Amino acid sequence: MTTPETTAKILESEVNAVKGYLAGLLESDLQKPSACENWSVADVMAHLAGQDHALVIRRGLEGDYSPPEGAPAVANHNEDEFAQRIFNRALATKEQHGGGLTSYLIQRLEEVVEVFNSVGPQDWEKLCYWPPGPEQVQTLLSQRVAELAMHTWDIRSVLDDQYHLSDDAVSVLIDGVDRAVRRAFRPDPSINTPITHRFVIEGPSETKKDIVIGFAGAEIGPAGSEEPDVTFECDGESYVLIMYGRMKISDALAHGQLYFDGNPALAVGFGRRFVGG
Repeated sequence: MTTPETTAKILESEVNAVKGYLAGLLESDLQKPSACENWSVADVMAHLAGQDHALVIRRGLEGDYSPPEGAPAVANHNEDEFAQRIFNRALATKEQHGGGLTSYLIQRLEEVVEVFNSVGPQDWEKLCYWPPGPEQVQTLLSQRVAELAMHTWDIRSVLDDQYHLSDDAVSVLIDGVDRAVRRAFRPDPSINTPITHRFVIEGPSETKKDIVIGFAGAEIGPAGSEEPDVTFECDGESYVLIMYGRMKISDALAHGQLYFDGNPALAVGFGRRFVGG
């Protein structure tokens, strides 16, 4: 199992890899559409820069996981409103920093590396503010790696069709799917019997996961002993691109990046029920 200290080094490596790349982008590159639907490259960069993870972590390390000034209370959390606030904050950050956006983003990335590298062995389980509910420092570290890796893909994949996620990033992203699933599917009263979708993931991050969709939403866990309703097979990168909403099930099947065994309607239905957040 990856330790928080190792994950912090993965974050530092991912930040170092993207800093030089961002510094070399042209203004025309920033205006191009990213792989994140309806967001330009500059929008994605502003989103990454607009989240003050360093502040949240520092407060948590001091024992304070109350909402920072201007942040909503956990009791008022709503997934759709949460997504809208993220979008609004990205636009505001882009407008505020304009031509200095790249430098500002690099500064924020360096800050978050510094704060996570300062965490002591006894502090990883301390709670920090997070809109859906307080999370441990080590959980927010994994989330930051996953978010940076995924949004780096949003930027780089449209400018370089040979770009791939690193194996280390994929391993962290796979763990992050467990949290992302709660936002990827909404409650569906039309589902009377839970549907089990098994993902057999091949490659360096080889594992098997069951995603069970029911009327109350979706749950994910290790593959069980019972036969699933449908089985998907893919590599780790394809799995995370699907589960983070960057690749449609139908496209992955059509391009040979995903295979399935079972009811075709259930295989396609998995993608149709995916909402994201």
